[in-house]
Amino acid sequence: MTTQDGFPKQQVAWTIALAALTNFMVSLDNLVVATSLPTLHQDLGGDASSLSWAVNAYTLSFASLILTGTTLADRFGRRRVFSIGLAVFTVGSILCAVSPSMSFLIGARVVQGIGGGIVLPLTLALITSVTPPEQRGKAIGIWGGVIGIAVASGPVVGGAIIQGLSWHWIFWLNVPIGVAVILLSQARVPESFGGSRKIDPVGLLIATSAVLLIVQALIRGPERDWTDATILGGLIAGPILLGCFVLWEQRVNEPMINLSLFRNANVSAGCVSNFILNAGMFGPAFLLTQYIQLGLGNSPIEVGVRLLPWTALTLLISPFVGELADKIGERYLVTIGLLLPGIAFVWIGTDMSDAAVGYSSLWLPLLCAGVGTAIAFPSVSSAVMRSVTPQQAGMASGSSETFAYVGAVFGVAIATAWFAASGNYGSSASMAEGVGPALLAIGILSLAGAIIAVLVIRQQKMAAPENDRPFETAG
Repeated sequence: MTTQDGFPKQQVAWTIALAALTNFMVSLDNLVVATSLPTLHQDLGGDASSLSWAVNAYTLSFASLILTGTTLADRFGRRRVFSIGLAVFTVGSILCAVSPSMSFLIGARVVQGIGGGIVLPLTLALITSVTPPEQRGKAIGIWGGVIGIAVASGPVVGGAIIQGLSWHWIFWLNVPIGVAVILLSQARVPESFGGSRKIDPVGLLIATSAVLLIVQALIRGPERDWTDATILGGLIAGPILLGCFVLWEQRVNEPMINLSLFRNANVSAGCVSNFILNAGMFGPAFLLTQYIQLGLGNSPIEVGVRLLPWTALTLLISPFVGELADKIGERYLVTIGLLLPGIAFVWIGTDMSDAAVGYSSLWLPLLCAGVGTAIAFPSVSSAVMRSVTPQQAGMASGSSETFAYVGAVFGVAIATAWFAASGNYGSSASMAEGVGPALLAIGILSLAGAIIAVLVIRQQKMAAPENDRPFETAG
């Protein structure tokens, strides 16, 4: 039996399942490593800066390679480049597992990040290439649901592995999964292309350099002076290079990204919403994990359990939201998905403006944020991916995921900077003095995103507007 697009249903099911499993593995890895930093310090040594780079090295290489991976995949085949990226991620995991020192681990995390940056956006592109527009929301809902599993289980899984086995197994577990997905994807996932366009090396270099400069500045800014030449230079030169990239893409015959995509309101608003959604997810997660553990005296596993009202709902709600988006479109779903976390973090931030609060004051707003996040994750991705043709899926997913990852780094950066300006780790009260204003600021950002969504996103249930001509399909 086949779908109306001609793909056997079994092939579609395998594509969605393998893309979701890969999404889970790549997303979980960064969260688990963050919880293992104290153990890594005891075993491998290193100061606070080197420990932070065990996380940041992955983030930096990941964010910088997203557009490169999707561009190469459109030209040479998404399944082929997906498998190569996953092989790089798996090799990086092996190198991480056998790391004899912190400096070796940081280098291995760069390799992991390169593979992850290539793979993650292609999971969306592969799903889009095999699903008809009217069923795409449901498929993306399943894809988004596994993010909830990764976020919810990250601290718990990390704590359990470290306490029951050792930190090395955080990375060893990726190896059999990676090998299995590579083999199964070659047998079960159809190949797809974004067109027979030539690679634009100049555009690729400009775009990658721009993202690299911006992300490194956001990562390093909180631990250094924001007026440092390398930080300030990155924040200035990065956007300038992005402007140069736009000008260059308008001049070349075969651009790396078809800028006409961004004339579609759903693509543009979806990318901005993805930035705000991830800033509003990772910034608060960075602060609240520390506050619940250090300020309220909980173990890493207990922290994971106490965050479940916020993190676990994505698994339960997102697949149903995806189906709903197939019926009614994404405008109001994205709006509600950003509105609820905004209300939640303004709520917590206002409570913390007076004094430290216990967990009894956190669980209800966290539940509110969890419902919103569960609605937003599939809706934002669906708003972008339903608005493009399968041939444009690589460009669209690469652009959207770049916005998402830069948003995540931005959220952690502003959360860290705001905390450092107002609070410290001396006591739960002094931590609250920094956490409260930071969450208030992030909550306001989420509310602004909700306003953008309701004003800009169109209620659209079909694939692409009539004036968006699909690219020529290769192969």
